[in-house]
Parts: sequence; C-alpha cells; structure tokens
Amino acid sequence: MNVTLLGPQRIATTARATVREIMPDGPIAAVNSGWQERESDDAELDDVLGGRMRNLDLHKRWREIHDRDPEYAAAERRLDDLLDEIQALYVVRLQHAMAAIESVRRRREVPAVQEEALADAVASVQSLDQWHLRAVRETRAEFRAAFRPGERPAIADHRAEVATIVQDCAGIVLAGGHVGVLLRTLRVFDLDRVLKAPLIAWSAGAMALAEQVILYHDTAPQGPGQAEVYAEGLAAYRGVLPFPHARRRLRLSDEGHLGLMARRFAPRTCLLLADGVRVNLVDEAPLPIGARTLDPAGGIATVDAA
Repeated sequence: MNVTLLGPQRIATTARATVREIMPDGPIAAVNSGWQERESDDAELDDVLGGRMRNLDLHKRWREIHDRDPEYAAAERRLDDLLDEIQALYVVRLQHAMAAIESVRRRREVPAVQEEALADAVASVQSLDQWHLRAVRETRAEFRAAFRPGERPAIADHRAEVATIVQDCAGIVLAGGHVGVLLRTLRVFDLDRVLKAPLIAWSAGAMALAEQVILYHDTAPQGPGQAEVYAEGLAAYRGVLPFPHARRRLRLSDEGHLGLMARRFAPRTCLLLADGVRVNLVDEAPLPIGARTLDPAGGIATVDAA
C-alpha cells in the first residue's frame, strides 16, 4: 500500500501541500483519536485538509460504545490491566538486558570477543521484544474470542458507519497524539480492514501504521528510558519503523547508541521523521533518496542514488 509519512506538524507544516498534491479532490477521512478529548477540536486540521475533512470521530465513538455496552467496557478495562502488567514485566526484563549490553560495550580488551558477545546480547533483547509482542498478541486474541467485538451491536453499528465514510472518501489522513489510544480506536473499529491508499500520516499516525510500534525517549524529564517494542501496528507498510521527533527524543550524538538501535530492530529500517520531512513509501520499493535512517554501523545514514 502506498503511504506518505510526514515529520511532526507543529513547527514545519507540510501536510497542507501534501494533501493538495496527493488528494486534490473529494472528501478526506481523518483520524485524530490520539488527541483524545480534544478530538472534536479539529478546525485547524479541517483547514489543513482544505475544508474537505470527514472526521471519523473514533474516540467519540469508542466512548459511546462504553456507554451502550457496559459489559464490554468492563472487559476492556480488565484487558488493559493485564496488558499493563505484561508491559511492566517486559520493561523490568528489558532494563536488565540493556544494562548487560552497555556493560559489554564498555569492555573492549579483545574486540573480536566483545563483538561476538555484543551480537549475542542484542539477539537476547530481540528475543525479549518478540516475547512481549507474542504475549500481547495472544492476550488480545483471547479477549476477541471471549467477547467477539464485531458481533456486539454497539461496535458493529459504528464499524459499518466508519467503513461507509472511508469508502466514500478520496483518502485517509492520520494525525498524531497518544499512540496507545490511537491504536486502540483503530483496532476497535477494524480500520485495518478498510484502510485504502492514498494514506498520509504523521507522528503517532505514522507509528500506528507500521508493523511494530516503538516507544522511545532518551531525553525524558524523568530520565532516559529504553526503547520498547510496544505493540504490533496495522502494517500498512513494511520493512520500516518510523521515529518521529528524533531530534528531541534520541541521543543523536551517541553513534554507538544509534547503531545498537538499528541492529536491535533489524531487519527493519529505522526511519527518522524530522520536522519538514516527507517520505513516500511505495509498496515494497526501497526508501527514497534523501531519507535518513539509523545506521547499524553507528550514527545516521542518508539514502543516496545507487
């Protein structure tokens, strides 16, 4: 599927020109449920979309489902508690595994042995990441089997309405916000089944459309945390993991740190989405010239002409 990823839109707004080029005519379906309670505060987004926005109102619809179906709402809260515990245990294990990697990085007496040990330590973290994804996937599957969301009238009615709106639109735009809330609403309303090109996404929207959602913040006020493989995304595009706000959230001066991230998330490519950036992903084609990625050898690489 053809997807256009943009850098964050707060400073360098490129969405307006991109929308005019890619979706010149017709209504545009918009997803801004990551804004949560501010979802309806969408006048500026509508202006960016040329006054052609059809807001899918996913956060509002999700709240209406909870009002109409208290049993489902209670079950979803229990699911959240279970997923939170899985994530907490994952983070505990991840902190120890990443501490081991840092210890190996500092021990340089015999470089060949160090590299072998480092490769094995990275593989251990990759295995832990896969454990977390698998545990989350299986837990969600058990929830769906037990409560069959698509057969519950409160959900089925909204899914049908959302599908009809999307079908009548010229394309879909996904904004940022809270990526966890955005992912939840995309799943509840079965957006992965109705997504269609052209797609334009930025920030959390770009993250949610990837195969995996990576949470990261090397410079958080409460102290740096380890990058987490949070969940599976909608996989609207493959082989690439987006890193919005990289300048503000990654230690870009630490080449070794960036190289380890690239190795950890291989074979997928870590794509940096800085302010003003636009990257067109065309099916399985290589990244376009000029795209900036994390280099497994350390630092940042720029895609150039072959």
